[in-house]
Amino acid sequence: MQHHRDEILVEWATEARSAASARGLTDAELKNVMPLVLAALTGGAEWNGLKRPIESHVADRIRRGFEIGEIVEEFAILERCVADSVRRSPADLRPTEEELARLFVTLQSIMVQTTDVFQEHMRLDEQREKRYLRQLRTLADTALRAPSGAHDGLEARLHEAMEIVREAMGADAAALLLYEPESRKLVTRAVAGDVEAGLQEFADSVDLDSFTGQVAAHAQATELSDVVTTELKVSDALRFSGIHSLLGVRLPRQHRFLGIMYIGMREARPFTNRETRRLEALGEGLTLHLDNAKLHAELREHLSELEAERALRERFVAVLAHDLRGPLATAKMSTCLLDELDDGAEQRPALIRSIDQNLDLIDKMIHDLLDVSRMRAGQRLPLRIDWCDLRTLADEVVGDLRAVHGERFEIEGDPEVRGLWSRDELKRALWNLAENGAKYGAPDSPVTIRLERRRREAVVAVRNLGPAIRPQDREHIFDLFARTRAAPPIGASWGLGLASVRACVEAHGGTVSVDSGADETTFTMILPLDARPHQP
Repeated sequence: MQHHRDEILVEWATEARSAASARGLTDAELKNVMPLVLAALTGGAEWNGLKRPIESHVADRIRRGFEIGEIVEEFAILERCVADSVRRSPADLRPTEEELARLFVTLQSIMVQTTDVFQEHMRLDEQREKRYLRQLRTLADTALRAPSGAHDGLEARLHEAMEIVREAMGADAAALLLYEPESRKLVTRAVAGDVEAGLQEFADSVDLDSFTGQVAAHAQATELSDVVTTELKVSDALRFSGIHSLLGVRLPRQHRFLGIMYIGMREARPFTNRETRRLEALGEGLTLHLDNAKLHAELREHLSELEAERALRERFVAVLAHDLRGPLATAKMSTCLLDELDDGAEQRPALIRSIDQNLDLIDKMIHDLLDVSRMRAGQRLPLRIDWCDLRTLADEVVGDLRAVHGERFEIEGDPEVRGLWSRDELKRALWNLAENGAKYGAPDSPVTIRLERRRREAVVAVRNLGPAIRPQDREHIFDLFARTRAAPPIGASWGLGLASVRACVEAHGGTVSVDSGADETTFTMILPLDARPHQP
């Protein structure tokens, strides 16, 4: 047998290579431990010294994605090659029956040992995977317990999560991309590894001709064995980063697309089934924790909003009660003075006007309060539709405001704009816009009301000069309490005016918008000439 050792090894390599040709193994990688095993079988080496080389051989085959049957088959091929060599040998050079039996028993023992080593590796591999999944869960749980707004939340720890994934996969880099429905783009949220810049530039495309697009488009894992030779779209930064092979998985989230995660290796090679399965398991674990974190953050934000709304509502009632006491006290005092006056007293008309004005103010406050309740409930304002003229309303509003703000108001445009609207609601909306123009525009600058009648609609534009409204304020300027989310001081604006303007315009079936530049701001109401079809 010793004389035929080289011949057996060549025959084994020829047969084994056909079974392992897809693995891309070199001759040295293919033969690996077999020369030592053959030497031990033929008496050229000690059997006791094979244990560590066999363990190393099995570990190498596992890393390359071999299954247990494939690893054991290599030794079964060796057994057949030895048997064939024995049959071809002259009778006087053949081993005895006892030697052959001992040789084949030894090979069977090697195969049993190989199976045991493989199972132990799988057990340790499973424990390793569970450990990394546990680390992801611990990372998410820690972030969930963090105070609201703290920097150690899950959002800030995604980089740490990618470090865990990179270590679990034995990869050189790992990246997480989350999908933004608004922009319909994948956005890089975390990159870990020593080639972060290259991956950062590459991770922004969902086109099907890019790797990220391919990952996003397929439920199964997607791999790229070499970024240098691929026909897919690859950035120059990644192509020359040193990363060659990529493996990516889509992150499942019920029926929605959450994002993708992928790893990169410096070695250009295909990925094994075991590596794919592990990355999929890590992706499923990460998705679960991301969903839990998002739900927790949304719940915490909702509770915070409810608490703020409760405090705001309590403060609103307190301020309203305080503001109501003023005109009520004035009206009450005026009635007492009236009672003390003689029938022909000259002060009587002035006192009656004071009572009337304060009662109107109280009525307006109660009207605003009812409107707030309707708007909070998502209801439309009730309208009493009749023919009215916007020019007449504008004249009345300007007359009232000039008594307070002076001769700052101008009316332009068509002399008559008639339609079927709610006179009282439109007058209040126009009054709010014009008063805002006087209050927040440049001092002593004109406030212009422009009226225009079109074919099927009327346009009312209120323009004032002054600094622009900030974009972040324009976004919510028509919301309730938009002036301030904190409780304002007594007598300050609650930001109800513009909210009531929008409610009035929408109840008429129209739209309201704001355009604010460097020197002027214009609020524009567009109303259908007949609001009746838009009433419930």
